[in-house]
Amino acid sequence: MTGTESKALYIAEQCRKAGMTLAGAAGILINIECESAFKSTNLQDTYEISLGMNDAQYTSRVDNGTYTRFTSDSAGYGLCQWTAGDRKDGMIRFHKSRGVSIGDFRTQVDWMLQEIRGFSYAWKICAASNNPYECGYAVCKYYEIPADTENKAKYRGGEAQRWYDFLAANMGAEVVIPESDPLPKQSAAVDEEGIPIPQTWPPRTIDMHCTGWPEVWLLQAMMKCQGSNVLVDGILAQALTEKVRQFQKKNRLDADGVVGPMTWQRLGLSAELFR
Repeated sequence: MTGTESKALYIAEQCRKAGMTLAGAAGILINIECESAFKSTNLQDTYEISLGMNDAQYTSRVDNGTYTRFTSDSAGYGLCQWTAGDRKDGMIRFHKSRGVSIGDFRTQVDWMLQEIRGFSYAWKICAASNNPYECGYAVCKYYEIPADTENKAKYRGGEAQRWYDFLAANMGAEVVIPESDPLPKQSAAVDEEGIPIPQTWPPRTIDMHCTGWPEVWLLQAMMKCQGSNVLVDGILAQALTEKVRQFQKKNRLDADGVVGPMTWQRLGLSAELFR
């Protein structure tokens, strides 16, 4: 069995456990095949060129915080080529809550199955229909929603039968769960006195997606030393982001609330750390 077939069977098993019919699982598979060829770190080809990053570089830079435009760059990413800002925001929060890479295969499958329930018509069809065409069409038109939706939905509906036949012949076969690439949990380590300490140096760029990162504890401590009335709790909430914006404005920086190298330097870290 090929790696792609193993991935397809794993996804189908999770779809069935979630309550989808076999046809519904086939509808999911044809859409994932067309969107990403089952590659969870897939960055939309046109954006590899415009952003100057390949799949691995993009994934790594989103993970380590050096690329902060994940939710606003309109680049399709992952198994389902998530593109819209609100959907990518939900995706990155889901992955960070588990402490894994944004490109983690199994977590993307879990996120897809959680998210699709919010697209009620697509979910309803996948949970009730035994018609592969109907399921492939519905997932494309009401969940994936690509450009030229109608034509692509018809094509994927027709191709869903191929995956339905594969699943009918292979469901129950032994599946090697695809390798994942988990990151260390983003909880703060502490010294012998229980004081949180950074796990990366120099500190990474952080924004509101980074609650619990050791850099957030460091930011709060440094802002407190600057006289700001902040709670040192590791939570990067709206109130803290607003105080960061005020600090940035006062120091003639872009007041975007994102704490990058220039903001760290204004807070008191040496510029040499970021060279």
